Amino acid sequence: MTTDAPGTPPTATPAVPPHHHPRRAPWTPWSDRPREQQDDGGPLDRLLGGVRGFQQHTAPLVRQELARLAREGQAPSQLFITCADSRMVTSMITSSGPGDLFTVRNVGNLVPPPQGPGAPEDPADDSVGAAVEYAVEVLRVRSVTVCGHSGCGAMQALLRGVHRPSDAPTSLGRWLRNGRASLARAHRAPARFADRPGDELERLCLSNVVQQLENLAAHPTVRARTAQGRLHLSGMYFDLAAAQAHLLDPVAGVFVPVDAEESGSAA
Repeated sequence: MTTDAPGTPPTATPAVPPHHHPRRAPWTPWSDRPREQQDDGGPLDRLLGGVRGFQQHTAPLVRQELARLAREGQAPSQLFITCADSRMVTSMITSSGPGDLFTVRNVGNLVPPPQGPGAPEDPADDSVGAAVEYAVEVLRVRSVTVCGHSGCGAMQALLRGVHRPSDAPTSLGRWLRNGRASLARAHRAPARFADRPGDELERLCLSNVVQQLENLAAHPTVRARTAQGRLHLSGMYFDLAAAQAHLLDPVAGVFVPVDAEESGSAA
């Protein structure tokens, strides 16, 4: 059995089939099942099956660390803002564990700008601002990352015009109005990859990350901490089909693929 460092996915011994090994990563029970069997049983049965698997295989491995966190409280160093898309598994793509990331997820990884002079007429959604304020002022995180992804349904909806007032009587439609500035940016000066052009949807997804970083930087608590050099903002994009992360180079203004080997730059 391989002993893994805290915060990293457990490593299974190759000689033992993964579906029998207690050290399998949390997502392997799903990936081991044939696709036609993944929806067998009711939704609650599937959920409880996963919980029982956690209690049997994973809980004994993490109980000591979770008990420590329960006693001492959380002290994450990073705020990670990403999409609610079910395919985005933040702990997997960041190799993080309990206590590492303070995470905010919503449709489209949007960060509404703070209210005040010059702010949009639409009322702000305070839940994101409250999380940002809590992470920065109370938890004292040292970095904030906004992470978009390929094939984002929220960005597809923006391209279809769902954000328009006449088409936005629902909660989703009103929420997507927070992406209007991203759409305008994508038309005016789209963000791009360093190594390939990208299609219309990809350019919007990238531009959305850049715009949300701009919105984030406008929050007073973030502006103050970054001015003091105590908070770092970064942009990330995850290509689901390629399982490839890209980081925003703030100087060049392009998204650079993250190399598997550690180096001085993302690529």
